[in-house]
Amino acid sequence: MESSRIWVSGSRGFIGKYLVRALQTSSDDITCVTCRQTSDDNVIYIDCSDKRHIREIINRYGVPDVFIHLGWGSVYEPQSDVHSTSNISNSKNLISELFCAGLEKFIFLGSSSEYGDREGPLSENTEPSGKLTNYVKGKLEVASYGFEMAKLFEKVFVHLRLFYAFGAGQHQNSLINQLYRSHLGNTSLNLSPCQHFRDYIHISDVVEGIGRISSINESAIVNLGSGRAIMLRDFIELFWNCLGGNPDLLHFGAHPKPEHEPQQPYCYANLDTLRRLTGWTPSLSLIEGIKETLHTLSKSSTSSI
Repeated sequence: MESSRIWVSGSRGFIGKYLVRALQTSSDDITCVTCRQTSDDNVIYIDCSDKRHIREIINRYGVPDVFIHLGWGSVYEPQSDVHSTSNISNSKNLISELFCAGLEKFIFLGSSSEYGDREGPLSENTEPSGKLTNYVKGKLEVASYGFEMAKLFEKVFVHLRLFYAFGAGQHQNSLINQLYRSHLGNTSLNLSPCQHFRDYIHISDVVEGIGRISSINESAIVNLGSGRAIMLRDFIELFWNCLGGNPDLLHFGAHPKPEHEPQQPYCYANLDTLRRLTGWTPSLSLIEGIKETLHTLSKSSTSSI
């Protein structure tokens, strides 16, 4: 099979690091790109605010077959103005210039938050409901533009709606890292009531899914989750139990749910579209994903001592 030239933005983030490592084991030609100035010779800098610079980079390195756009600023600040300004304009510039240059396929990472406060199984044609953050509005606007450009240039645009990815290597203040540090230090952890729900998918299934989705040949919105919902409190207790932690150290309801977090009612990904387009759905169970996460965290802790 002929290899593909794949460019990945956001390659230094949680998902990006795993994805690039997985793609590099294949026969594909992988290039990491960034919209931020960098001294890393292994990453190509593109000023995404400047269409002329994007064209210069394409002329210098050639147009890829697939562009996987994971890069998106201020993801942990959902109401930031960045989501309605530079994140949108930079993404639109990439989409238009790459398709114009001959790109075959653009894969854009979205979020389950785009469904708002919808409940139950979430299909890709489900309209959002409730109050939407700037982050969500930005993702939806870019996706709409991407589909328009793909139709205009007769190319493929895939809007991948990712649910709650977890695994070793998340940002320092992530829930998993807080739990792990509390266990190592045998310290208590104050939590919200944690009565909202999430569809958790392990990072290994995330990168497997993105790899398979990068091979489809029709424009589509595609959910990527486990297809199961779990109350956050139940997830925490399961994770803590796998650590062998003292349950008395977990204090649920010690503070209210953070205002910036979405409502997260009982909902989960409908995976029919993913199954139809790829013939695959995630297979790792939640407990298997937690054990794999703890195994990797354990190795990282050992190597850093």
